Amino acid sequence: MIILTGASGGIGQQIIKPLSKFDNIIGIYNLTKPKIDLKNVSFIKIDLLKEIEILKLIKKIGSSKEKITLINCAGVKKDNLIINQPYKEWKSIIDLNLNTSFLLSKHLLKKMIFNQWGRVIFISSSGARDGDLGTGAYSSSKTGLIGLSKVISKEYGKYNITSNIIELGAFDTGMYKKLNQKIKNKIIKKIPSDKLGQKEDIINTIKFIIDTSFMNGSVVKIDGGAD
Repeated sequence: MIILTGASGGIGQQIIKPLSKFDNIIGIYNLTKPKIDLKNVSFIKIDLLKEIEILKLIKKIGSSKEKITLINCAGVKKDNLIINQPYKEWKSIIDLNLNTSFLLSKHLLKKMIFNQWGRVIFISSSGARDGDLGTGAYSSSKTGLIGLSKVISKEYGKYNITSNIIELGAFDTGMYKKLNQKIKNKIIKKIPSDKLGQKEDIINTIKFIIDTSFMNGSVVKIDGGAD
C-alpha cells in the first residue's frame, strides 16, 4: 500500500498513475480531489495540519497487513526575504513541510512496526539545499526533513523500515511550472544534459527505494548533475 500526500499537486498528481502499477494507493488531498479513476487508487480528504485528521487515515487503513510506503509530496513554497516574512507565514510553511511529516511518520510507523516492513520517502528539492534567496522558511523546513529522516532510519531500521529523501532538481512539473521563462532558461543552462527531469525519473527512484532494504537515511539527488 502506497500512501501519497499532495495527490492533487503537481508532482503528486503526475506520479499517481505510474505508481498504481506497483501497488494500491491512498491519495491524500486537502482541497481539490484529483480527477483520476483507477481501480486500485482511492482518495481521502485530510487537513494534514490537524493530527485528528491524520487519525482518519489510520482508521481507514484499519488492521490491514499490507506493507506500507509513505511518499510525502505535500508542501508549500512562499518566497519572502527573512526581514519581510511575517511569522504567521513562516510558521505555516514549517507546519506543512516539516511538522506534518512528523505527524504522518509518528502514526504510520506504528503500523509499519507491526508489519515488520515500511518505507518512508520524503520529497525535497535542490533549491532547499542551496538556500536560494527568499526561501528561508522553505529551506529550513526541507533541511529539517534530513534530520527527521536520519533519526527514523536509526530508530526503526531494525524493523525493516527505511527512511530516505528524494531531492529533486528542475523537473517539468510542480513549482517549476510557475516560474517565468527567463528563470526557466537560467535553470536549464545549469544542467549538463540541457534538459529537465521527467516523472519517470522520480518513479524509477521510488521503485528502487521501495525494493532496496539497505538504502536507509540517504538523500538521493535527482538533479541531472546541475551545479
